[in-house]
Amino acid sequence: MTARGTHIALSAAAALGVLLITAAPGCSSGEVGGNDPNCDATLASIRSSIFVQSCGSPLCHGGDEPAGQLNLVDGDIDARLAGVSAGTCDGWQLVVPGKPEESLLWLKLYSDSPPCGDPMPLGTFLPATQLSCVRDWILNHPPLQGCENCGGADCVDLKADPLNCGSCGVACPAGSACTDGACECAGSLTFCAPACVDTQSATDHCGKCDSPCGTGALCNVGQCVCGAGLEACAGSCSDTGADPDNCGGCGTKCAGAEVCFQGGCAAGCGTLAQCGQSCVDTNVSPFHCGACGSACPAGASCVGGKCACPGGTADCGGTCISTSADPTNCGACGNTCPAGQICSAGACVCPANGTYCSGKCVDTGSDLLHCGGCGNACGGGQTCNQGVCTCGTTTATFAKDVQPIFDASCASKGCHSGVKPAASLTLTQGASHAALVGVKTNQCGGGRTRVIPGDPAQSYLMQKLLGVDLCTGTQMPKAGQSIPASQIDAIGAWICAGAANN
Repeated sequence: MTARGTHIALSAAAALGVLLITAAPGCSSGEVGGNDPNCDATLASIRSSIFVQSCGSPLCHGGDEPAGQLNLVDGDIDARLAGVSAGTCDGWQLVVPGKPEESLLWLKLYSDSPPCGDPMPLGTFLPATQLSCVRDWILNHPPLQGCENCGGADCVDLKADPLNCGSCGVACPAGSACTDGACECAGSLTFCAPACVDTQSATDHCGKCDSPCGTGALCNVGQCVCGAGLEACAGSCSDTGADPDNCGGCGTKCAGAEVCFQGGCAAGCGTLAQCGQSCVDTNVSPFHCGACGSACPAGASCVGGKCACPGGTADCGGTCISTSADPTNCGACGNTCPAGQICSAGACVCPANGTYCSGKCVDTGSDLLHCGGCGNACGGGQTCNQGVCTCGTTTATFAKDVQPIFDASCASKGCHSGVKPAASLTLTQGASHAALVGVKTNQCGGGRTRVIPGDPAQSYLMQKLLGVDLCTGTQMPKAGQSIPASQIDAIGAWICAGAANN
């Protein structure tokens, strides 16, 4: 990709969408950069020195009916550009704050071959000084208020995004979901940073977070209990047959020169190994397993001089973990369940018999986007009842309820109107019904029908509005301009009732 007249090589990260500046007569004065090549990297300067002079004629982006419904001369120009999806160039935004190479405005002015339409201004180019002003303005544009993108091009819902929960970069752990900006563990799990754990069985979080059990102890129903042959003394598990501080019973201490030998204070250990003041069998002692001072992790026992975790658990990083319930070690150490799933019987599953669809657990008995199975979306105006899409109770007519939606959101923005409407689909009053009902779309190889009377789920119009099962392009209207759910329901109800021209 080369710059017109500048020979500057810049990479353009592909893709933001709509025809920004419609090729229309009069979009250039015929003079390179207009009369004033001077500008600075502010929108006010760019407006006066570039937009007004090179793009502001009534036949271009000025006047009462600007090309592409984009006025670059009067009013709040920034609101028409920053974060706004282009109308007919799928996937592109006019200006992506901080990212000129991902902004269609910049590529239309800079590139010989922009993603959509012709380079602008038509028949000429801007001087390097003006290009620099535009690029620097986009580069230094502050993030949009009300839209947190966390460094990406799309808005992020900090209340629900498991990768950016509450704030950017805060990822929820396995076994959790993001609810109202906070990570919530599924089922009976508890969030003990940085993971969701089962405090009923986790030896490092037994009963509550950061409440570890000691050597020789198990976590049973949220309580640390001592393993076989051990006794609880002063909150710790003790081998009273070898512990010099609890020799034969809790609190019985051996003298400084004595050792604890088989539950009594003695002068020597006989055939047993002496580890400090303890006489131990290193084949079975969890405190001196295989060698003096080699303690087993909490929950483990010593068998044949080697530490062994009890059945149903595994030694994961020095801790006996219940691989049947731990979402970060589900079935095996290191096997992490996706966010939202829990670990049950060593397998990652959705709680409450849910189904994992598109990265989250859903109830396919009632979920509109996954009704009866993953990806089986109900159309607007329908409800999902026991896994079956059925028409709802909403009633709507085409003239009163549907056409006004098209007028406000689709036909008045230079998209589905005019001599060359997007996707060859005209949604203006008087023409829209005939262009929709029973008509094959020119996308998807002609294999989809725009509106199928009585079947909103299979009508491609509804699939585009919901952003599901698309064969090309993106959800409509473009991101950031989506119509309310109530309007989608009204269109779906009209289709469900037979899509009459009423």
